[in-house]
Amino acid sequence: MKLSYIQILALSLGLSLVVTVVGCSRTAIKEHSAKTGDSIQLALAVTKDVPIQIQGSGHVTPFATVALKSQVDGKLERALFNEGDELKRGETILVLDSQLPESAVRQAEANLRRDEALAASAEAEAHQNEVLFKEGIGTAELAEQTRAAADASQVTVAADKIAVENAQLQLSLFRIASPIQGRVGKLLVDVGNSVRNYETVLAVVNQTRPTYVDFLVPEEQLPALQERMKNGELDVTATIPGGPGKSDTGRLLFVDNVADPETAMVSVRARFENADESLWPGETVEVTLTLATLTNAVVVPSSAVRLGLSGPYLLVVKPDLTVERRPVTTGNRAGGETIIASGLQAGERLITTGQERVIPGKHLKIPAKTSHAFASSP
Repeated sequence: MKLSYIQILALSLGLSLVVTVVGCSRTAIKEHSAKTGDSIQLALAVTKDVPIQIQGSGHVTPFATVALKSQVDGKLERALFNEGDELKRGETILVLDSQLPESAVRQAEANLRRDEALAASAEAEAHQNEVLFKEGIGTAELAEQTRAAADASQVTVAADKIAVENAQLQLSLFRIASPIQGRVGKLLVDVGNSVRNYETVLAVVNQTRPTYVDFLVPEEQLPALQERMKNGELDVTATIPGGPGKSDTGRLLFVDNVADPETAMVSVRARFENADESLWPGETVEVTLTLATLTNAVVVPSSAVRLGLSGPYLLVVKPDLTVERRPVTTGNRAGGETIIASGLQAGERLITTGQERVIPGKHLKIPAKTSHAFASSP
């Protein structure tokens, strides 16, 4: 597996054995340093299961955001919520002064009742004239005229019903409900102020459960990311800075369809259920995207890796305590550790500090007790 284009979030150095070499003879110290009392530190190369991860900073984005506006001109009469409340979908939270539309509804309903009565009377008259005509008492002309009047009355009633519905709909616009379930922010217009239809923002509701976290990844990491996405869902961990232990795990949702040519970064989005609302809209979080786990990787403290003209190398302490300058191939580094892709075996000893006081090919003088304890450590 190639690691050149991904970042490795290594574990802490607790699995590495670090020994400070002290009590060296004066002769040995003179060979390695002009200062007496100086020491070097050694460590063991170890194997670990290292998660292959991409890390960065992200921002919490609401699952949905709605800016509440009125669909009519009016004056804000009441706010039926406390700022910061969690709202249910369809819950009425704002009321505008509705005296005029209420009056219009009452007028439309009165017109409907009047015309329904007239229609009933017209229908009775038409029916009577039709009966009289059939009995040979009335005329056909009168029966036809009263039937036409009755039908016209029914049309008027139907129109009145539509007028009532329109008036009621207009009245409903003076009561503003939350279109989503979410948390409302502060009231942006004080009660008593006028509002303009489709212009004045009264409040903003954010849906925070679930929520999104948006972050950027370098475009050179995109091939590995896309390849891993083919094999299933990828875990993303969001950690809240300043809140130890406060983290949430989500799933990578999608990768944007274009990279930014100026920054060479690609935007990606993860979805978090956010049941406890620990992720807050607009918050900056530390994001870790886990691609896979590299098993049995050889890991050393990053301080042990030196860079020479021919590339990276380590100062390895051989079993006979001679020091070897060993060229190695390194993977990525993170968390104070570096993966060694080739050139070193687990369990080999290496110098982590004081390399400038060590001459390759020379022997280190380590007290027998320290050397024995070191060699027997896992």
